[in-house]
Amino acid sequence: MKPERDWAGGSTPYVLGALRISYGILWLQQLTWKVPPDFGLARKDGLYYWTSEMAKYSFLPPHKFFVESVVLPNFLLFAWLTLLTELFIGVSHLLGVVSRLGALLALAMSANLLVGLARHPAEWPWSYLMLLGYALIFLSSHPGRILGLDGWLSRRLTASPCAGRLWARALGLLT
Repeated sequence: MKPERDWAGGSTPYVLGALRISYGILWLQQLTWKVPPDFGLARKDGLYYWTSEMAKYSFLPPHKFFVESVVLPNFLLFAWLTLLTELFIGVSHLLGVVSRLGALLALAMSANLLVGLARHPAEWPWSYLMLLGYALIFLSSHPGRILGLDGWLSRRLTASPCAGRLWARALGLLT
């Protein structure tokens, strides 16, 4: 019988940490065109333009209906939620703090982008699949425990007097 292959080498955690940091920078860089206070609403550009494009190109009818009926009529609320969510994702991955929570939010945002814009003629759908893939990798691991604050946080959460407390275990799952 062949032994199980070991996929992780000594450098794997550091590669994961470097990818996590790069992913955080990517999300932060994408904030530069989501400009408050109107996010492109007055000029029909920026985030407003791309949200409108989702209403045209979404490949799931319920998603398209939601964007048309809920998001666009309440655009500024959703624009602020988008900005703050993406800011959290970027900072979470850059600093490696509650990075699994950041990965979960990145997974949701990436799925939304994939569903809404994969059919857009000016977009490359594989970029959204890569965003999803990285989010899945980070969600299934503890990427912030190497080269990130999650390592420090997880050590504190497992030490006395926090050890075993429900809130500490819950927060530990997010690191």
